[in-house]
Amino acid sequence: MTERKRAYIDVDALQRELVAQGDPVERIAGYYSRLLPELHRTQDETRMACHFACGRDGPTGDRAISVKTQADGVLFRCFHYGCTTRGNLLSLMFWMKHDRSPSGNRLHGAEFREIASDLQALVRGQVCEAITNEKASTTEAQEPEVPAVNVPLKDSENERARALVNLDEKFVTDVSAMPPHASAYVRRRPFLTPELMRKFRCGYLPHGAGSLLRGQFVYGWADAHGDILTWFGRNLKFEDQHEKWRCSGDSKNEPTKFRFVKGFHRGLELFGEDIFRREADHELTHRFGVIVVEGPNDVMNLHTLGVPAVAICSNLLTDDQANRLAMLAQDFGDDTVSVMFDLDREGEKGAEQAVLKLARRCRVRLAWTSKLSDGKYLDCQPESLAVDEWEPVLGQSATR
Repeated sequence: MTERKRAYIDVDALQRELVAQGDPVERIAGYYSRLLPELHRTQDETRMACHFACGRDGPTGDRAISVKTQADGVLFRCFHYGCTTRGNLLSLMFWMKHDRSPSGNRLHGAEFREIASDLQALVRGQVCEAITNEKASTTEAQEPEVPAVNVPLKDSENERARALVNLDEKFVTDVSAMPPHASAYVRRRPFLTPELMRKFRCGYLPHGAGSLLRGQFVYGWADAHGDILTWFGRNLKFEDQHEKWRCSGDSKNEPTKFRFVKGFHRGLELFGEDIFRREADHELTHRFGVIVVEGPNDVMNLHTLGVPAVAICSNLLTDDQANRLAMLAQDFGDDTVSVMFDLDREGEKGAEQAVLKLARRCRVRLAWTSKLSDGKYLDCQPESLAVDEWEPVLGQSATR
């Protein structure tokens, strides 16, 4: 048998050894001198907030990242809305060390050798020299972190951003004038009438519009006063792309449903808050609380049913959004928030997290669950509800 080169590192054996030594998440964080957020452990999984540069635009929920420890290594995935970061133990180490993804989203070449060497040192109980040297060379005090804030496009220092204030003037809202994939998206959602699209400032953006969001169904996100903060796009081919990705067995490169402009912190805002504040039925909100849903289409469909709602554009509620919801509930909802996330697996997990987070700030209730009406609403979304389906929800929702 040919003798292996002396530089060879058996990463598979090292991964198994690291797992056997104890909690690999804390050991990796300690090696790279990373301060971890609060950890939520079960027998085979650790959950925590995402503190990596993984495509997020704002703070994440405290269980956004799932790390599963298995006999053959560690697998992790970020469930933050719009983020598909995932990988194995080596990828996790690279994230903690560099706050970015490997080149091409996969470790190879020099990057692989670098992390393999770190893994070997970690298992042996050695200190990370790169981090030690970096700390030793840093003599100046770090400047305090500037709090994240979203500025209306009209007030932006960027001239190109200011020019996008009226991007919706280019939107196509007539379904007969849309290309097939866009018209199919709208026809499947009959609540998306031209009038409603103009009111919520959304519509199909043609390919010739000269925007990064061209060819997508674009939504405007306004602040509480109605000033546009950003535009974000919905991938109209997402379902087909996701099915092909699922069938391919690819563990990476999962297609994304929504595209947000870099620099926008969606975890600070509530979608539809401006219209909610202007038009909310006080009698309804005082009776059932401020209804919070996941996405913009949920808000718009409920709006057509006469039900005011706001969205977090995620299935994980941030602390900032929880604070805004609590304040909104004080003004409109008799100090109560009703959580109405999608009734799929991730939606119900997110609802549980939202209820716990909101319970520290105000009264909270579940607007519905998958067990409501003998499972009638299992896998339903607020955007698919009709009038006769909404009424039972009003009468049977669960209070917490």
